[in-house]
Amino acid sequence: MRRFLQRLWPKTLFAQLLVIMVFGVLGIQLASSSIWFDVRFAQVLEAPVRLMARDTAAIIEQIDCRAPEQLQVRTHYQLRCLSDAPPRVPGGEPSRAQRRIELLLGQALRIETGRDYPLRLLSATLTDTQGQPIVWHSLFGLRTAQAHLRFALQLPDQRWLHVEAQEMQGWSGESAWVLIADYLLRVYALRILAVLVICLVAVRLCLRPLKRLGEAAMALGDNLEQPPLTIEGSQEVRQAALAFNSMQQRLKAMLDDQAYFLAAVSHDLRTPLTRMRLLIERVSEERPRERLRHNIVEMERMIAQVLDYLQSADKHTVQPVDIDELLARLCDELCSAEEPLPVSGRGGVVQVNELLLQRCLQNLLSNALRYARQVSLNVQSDDQHLHIEILDRGPGIAEQQLPTITDPFVRGEASRNQRSGGYGLGLSIAKRIAMLHGGRLMLRNRQAGGLSVSVLLPLHEAALNQ
Repeated sequence: MRRFLQRLWPKTLFAQLLVIMVFGVLGIQLASSSIWFDVRFAQVLEAPVRLMARDTAAIIEQIDCRAPEQLQVRTHYQLRCLSDAPPRVPGGEPSRAQRRIELLLGQALRIETGRDYPLRLLSATLTDTQGQPIVWHSLFGLRTAQAHLRFALQLPDQRWLHVEAQEMQGWSGESAWVLIADYLLRVYALRILAVLVICLVAVRLCLRPLKRLGEAAMALGDNLEQPPLTIEGSQEVRQAALAFNSMQQRLKAMLDDQAYFLAAVSHDLRTPLTRMRLLIERVSEERPRERLRHNIVEMERMIAQVLDYLQSADKHTVQPVDIDELLARLCDELCSAEEPLPVSGRGGVVQVNELLLQRCLQNLLSNALRYARQVSLNVQSDDQHLHIEILDRGPGIAEQQLPTITDPFVRGEASRNQRSGGYGLGLSIAKRIAMLHGGRLMLRNRQAGGLSVSVLLPLHEAALNQ
């Protein structure tokens, strides 16, 4: 049951607020229905009580308890003369509603007769035409109600006149269903509509800054240089926006410091490497000299890849680039007799940074040629995206490594031999370049063996110009 209710519970804050407000208002309305019920009960009886007071006043003028034949003077009225006052309520005090009816009846009699009569209300009920109690139905007007009152008043000769009277309820002549529809419309439908309007206003005024905060947080991973949030809304939302802007500035400063540190270290390493290259020329033995020279070359390659990785995050301008011509030039440079690198499909002219995209595709093609065979390219373009897919038939990548293979310094091959493995920055650089264009880099293993690497770039925006 709990899981079922959780599935029914709305997911958006607006819908949750609307449900809470609507059901809260309905609950309050139902809880306060007892007040309306009490008031309506008195309203239904008011007209019959006043009619009974008018007829009783006429009876008092004509009544003579010494002549019993004169007691039956009104239809639906039964009269008796008593020598003593009848008991009010057997075993207890009259209810609050009975006291109100008694007060109303006494006031109406005083208006009709011009004098006060000691009065006791003995009972007051509402019944239908068959005599069945219909209190709830009568208040809504579904069934015609009749008011039955038993009361006694003291005559001037000190005798008590006992009256049993029946009158129709006071109600509108319209159809009961019309009255109910009008009641439901004004009390419930209009109230729920008002709650809906209040929720809309609350969402627009209070939750709009919170929605922008969530959108900015989602976009922060793709564009750390996005403009800071506007400080507006409630105090809590303002504090959250200030904290978000502060966090963004700290992240930018941290990444800038990291990039500056790596760039400085990579740059400063070139000076001792140059001195080492000069010193190894003095080594007389050929084998140690070649080994040292190889280590220096490897270190220089590592420094170059680190600098490429850092530069891939820098801002660059975009320009119209013929993707088909770019791919043809890349494939012509990298192809061989064993790997002709065929290209299918056409991409057309796209707004990108040519140097960055060339570096991205060159890294991906180099990886494919290093680890696999039967490498080919497929290009597709529509109104929204450019899709470049590099396919190969090789060992692929272990499924557990696919989510992290594009992280910096993560390699799918454990060897550090430059002929079989790099430093784990090639895919990271390609991913950064794709994200800098507002796109994505996706990797998946093919069913028959091999790997599919896709670069998906949007055509409706130029992320590099932001």
